[in-house]
Amino acid sequence: MDEMNTLWKKRCRDNFQMQLRYWNLIGRNSGLMFFIYAMILIGGFYYKKWLDLLPEHFPGTLIVSIVLSLVCSHAPIRTFIQRADLVFLLPAESELDGYFRRSKWYSFLIQSITLLLVLIISIPLYTHGSAAYGGSSLLLGAVVSLAAKAWTIDCSWQEQFIEDTVPLRFLRTVLTFCLFYFVLSHQPLYVIAACVAIMLFTLFFLFRRQASGALLRWNSMLESDHRQAMVFLRFANLFTDVPQLRRRTRPRRVLSRLFPIRHFEEKEVFEQLFIKTFLRSDEYLGMYMRLTVIGALLGYFLNIGWYSVFIVVSVVYLTGLQLLPIWSQPFPQALAGLYPIGERLKQDPFVQMIARLLIGQVVVLSAAAGVGAHSFIDFLFFLCIGFAVSLIFAYAYTKHRIQLAE
Repeated sequence: MDEMNTLWKKRCRDNFQMQLRYWNLIGRNSGLMFFIYAMILIGGFYYKKWLDLLPEHFPGTLIVSIVLSLVCSHAPIRTFIQRADLVFLLPAESELDGYFRRSKWYSFLIQSITLLLVLIISIPLYTHGSAAYGGSSLLLGAVVSLAAKAWTIDCSWQEQFIEDTVPLRFLRTVLTFCLFYFVLSHQPLYVIAACVAIMLFTLFFLFRRQASGALLRWNSMLESDHRQAMVFLRFANLFTDVPQLRRRTRPRRVLSRLFPIRHFEEKEVFEQLFIKTFLRSDEYLGMYMRLTVIGALLGYFLNIGWYSVFIVVSVVYLTGLQLLPIWSQPFPQALAGLYPIGERLKQDPFVQMIARLLIGQVVVLSAAAGVGAHSFIDFLFFLCIGFAVSLIFAYAYTKHRIQLAE
């Protein structure tokens, strides 16, 4: 037992030191950190401005309850399990209670911080149009959030023993939403007590009963732990090369057929390779689409006039940062030796691809913001600024980053 606890502490300490090294590198990138700070300040300013425009009877309680329940229901267990453990620790599963208990407490503490931050950010929306609010309400919300997170963590751990977890996840998300909504909407005490009783009943007589006597799903637990680790590593990869980052390739046959590799001339080989990498490697295409959709929705619904240019510039800048790691992907770099051509013939196609992707995104974002502002002049203004930022990022910043990477 003591050896297992020592093993958990060592892995947790190694993970903390690894993240600390990357945070040190991230902190040195003062330009990006300043940009993030500026976006936080600007976002806070327009968040308040957006709240002032909301009608008095806006369903803030319902929206906050949905957001908190979704954040609370996302409860993966960080176990620091490694692939070799499937061989060496599997026979000692009966002695790992202390190891997994520490993992549950660790996951609870880390996720509670995120949940409380979301709660604090949601307070202005919750109190919009409501005068009956005080410090006791914040304390009550924090207590309920922590209790709901503890319940969700326990349920999530029981799911590690259960094969079909989709209905169970849906059930605990619904129950978590009901608890938050009943508390935030000041429902009678007996309604809240009934909801808590149902949650405890489902935990002991549904989750734990199904998990009782079942085998721990080590492969699923390993995959979950790997996904959690990759979230931070992908973020750190924006600033520096991350050797631990595992690459994945998706077939995406329909999109790949639209961009077949047909030409093998010097000027076109790497252009086609980089396009293939963008379409199939990791999550570049999905990331690009998500940021574009989110930026378009923000630009359309916030409707803050010419200030929407900050949304366009921010989304374009963040998208460009997310696309930069394509340059260091193994697929095009491994083939560099097969095509002994000049560095410029490799760099120019990459820079041009970044410019085209960002310009395409600018057109969508500017159109959405222009429609939201009901002004063609605003659309042209967003378009011009967005084009300028895209070209500067591609032909100045990207080239500089490539030269540093060489």
